[in-house]
Amino acid sequence: MNKLPPLTTLALACLTLTAHAQSETPSQTLPTVKVDGQRDTYKAPDTATGNRTLTPSLQSPQSVQVISRAVLDDQNTLQLSDALRNVSGVQFDFGFNGSAMPLTILRGFPSVSMTAMGAMSGGSTYYLDGTKVTGVPINMANVQSVEVVKGPASVLYGRAEPGGLVNVISKPISSVASWSLEQTVGQYGLSRTAVEASGALNDDRSLRGRVSGSYSTADSVRDFVRDKLGAFSAALAWQPSSQTTLTATLDYSDQRYRTDYGVPAAGNRPADLPWSRQFNDSPELSSSKTTSLRLELEHRLSSQWQIKSKLLSLRSDTSEVDIAPYRVDLGAGTTADDSCPGTGNPICRYYFNVRPDGRYKLDQFNVDLIGRLEAAGLDHTLLFGVDVYSARKTGALYFQQVSAVDIYEPALGHTAPLDPSSRVPDLDDSTRWTSVYVQDQVALGHGVFLTGALRHDRTSAIYAAPGTEPNKASFTTPRLGAVWQFAPNQSIYAQYQDAVSTNNGRDTVTGAALPAERGRQFEVGHKVELLDGKLSSTLAVYELTKRNRSGQVPIDEAPYYNIVTVGKARSRGLEWDLSGQVSRSVSVIASYAYTDTRVLEDPSYEGKRLTNVARHAGSVWARYAIDSQWSTGAGVFAQGQREGDLGNTFQLPGYARVDAMLAYRFGWAGAKASLQLNVDNLFDKKYYTASHPWSQDWIKLGSPRAARATLRLDY
Repeated sequence: MNKLPPLTTLALACLTLTAHAQSETPSQTLPTVKVDGQRDTYKAPDTATGNRTLTPSLQSPQSVQVISRAVLDDQNTLQLSDALRNVSGVQFDFGFNGSAMPLTILRGFPSVSMTAMGAMSGGSTYYLDGTKVTGVPINMANVQSVEVVKGPASVLYGRAEPGGLVNVISKPISSVASWSLEQTVGQYGLSRTAVEASGALNDDRSLRGRVSGSYSTADSVRDFVRDKLGAFSAALAWQPSSQTTLTATLDYSDQRYRTDYGVPAAGNRPADLPWSRQFNDSPELSSSKTTSLRLELEHRLSSQWQIKSKLLSLRSDTSEVDIAPYRVDLGAGTTADDSCPGTGNPICRYYFNVRPDGRYKLDQFNVDLIGRLEAAGLDHTLLFGVDVYSARKTGALYFQQVSAVDIYEPALGHTAPLDPSSRVPDLDDSTRWTSVYVQDQVALGHGVFLTGALRHDRTSAIYAAPGTEPNKASFTTPRLGAVWQFAPNQSIYAQYQDAVSTNNGRDTVTGAALPAERGRQFEVGHKVELLDGKLSSTLAVYELTKRNRSGQVPIDEAPYYNIVTVGKARSRGLEWDLSGQVSRSVSVIASYAYTDTRVLEDPSYEGKRLTNVARHAGSVWARYAIDSQWSTGAGVFAQGQREGDLGNTFQLPGYARVDAMLAYRFGWAGAKASLQLNVDNLFDKKYYTASHPWSQDWIKLGSPRAARATLRLDY
């Protein structure tokens, strides 16, 4: 891929602003750096993610929930999915690529289109510090907080599914010298070691740095399932003056895994199999090695105006060699073979369009100009932005059928490696977006705030045979919102947003350009901060519609399929989130969601409910500080019955899982130390977390009861 012009643009901007900063009269003191020592707070701070400007939550016309570091610590969160279970309206689809890359569902819709611009397996998609990434493992040891923006966000971020987005915030660089060591050990071979150090590198603290490294490994109660993740991060921040900060961050991760394909359905329920039974016995582990470089520049032009720019360049080398069970005999193009009759037992197995030597490239450049001005007696907060995004996947695909097995008496562990002669025709898989956006947040007085935004995207996308002309399309999408803060601690809001989730490329048979997947949402809500702002609550009611939904139509040349746009679906519901401190001793985070989904237009599935979406779901987690050293906590995470596939042919039963924690803090060898015990699924409840909408054979199980202990030393 040729180097993008924004690389040069950012370099020139950095040099220009740095020279300008150095020519200014030096400030006697750098601005105060706030160090938040309240590791125990569940109350999330105001965030800039929902509006791309730092806006108080009570003045923002959108539901944005933040899982703070304190919650992540108390729950000893090792995977992103464990953090997101605290937020209403977030559920899960069948995820691939190991446990470090979950596939989320927000307000009824997956966070990535499962069929357009990609294979049936889909890719786990979220945002890392504001940039959309796909198929990148999340290292929770380096996460400061997790943010969930509810509903469409593509007006400000582009390329976002209408249900919302998940933004993972990395730990910041501290100006105070510190370092820490953390070791977790647990059942099923679990071990995670994490080390980090941060602080100023010179006397005037204009140069600060941070390094961190972690390594985690885990076996599973599930046969053949492995997860290993090594990660390293180094960040350097230079503040030549009080107006300018330039930050460079290098991240590297090395993940090795074997995907858990779960169990098949038998009738209208998951097959009754031992908790350990799993049919992916690939002789090799899949892997993903990812390197990213991020440059960020913040420069204050005046007391009212500032410019923020960010460049991300990411490269990933992948090897996907999992074996997928699937009841249909794709190798022969028929289900007549008695060894795989299509009933779910015996079950066929495949290297299903695997990519043993893949490459993933992503480049994004973004610049925001943010300022405040007064016009016609009104206060305006203005945002002007430019965004350039390019992503491409390459690497030969392979399809190979391997031995079928009896699901009740399988003979596993001796499957042959991938045959290099099983290569299938190459595909061109790339997308490019160039976008501009503008937003105006107006304070009308008397507690009334209006928000208006507009985005224009020009896109080019293809997922087809090499040489196929990309689908080029343009979109203009609006956002309108209003807030009335009728009391110092309360507000009500209303918002309308359009969304563009993906450019679907072209019909893989006819070559015709496909319309993009679009979304539209109406939302009203109430926000309140109680107990002097220590406890916050958000209640939202919404209706969200997604049209031009992509689907798959089988074609004669198995295992291929045609990608088409086939319909429209709706999600409407109520969501409530509560987090913060109830008293000096009690902190709580809780959620409830009522989600009603329906397919409105579709030749095959009209009237069906969306997959993996429970009508009722909720959670509550509370921590009680017994004294200054001892604390304990417990929580319940529950979901109702969910439909298992697009045709609603089977259901996943509802469940309630209980977790618990006990922690002790003490001083040891000059360090602040803590020893913590967590027990997940305390009552050993067997439950099912998700399934794949296109398959009756990929139903993922939750984990049995598991204990783990963590020792942390902070210096």
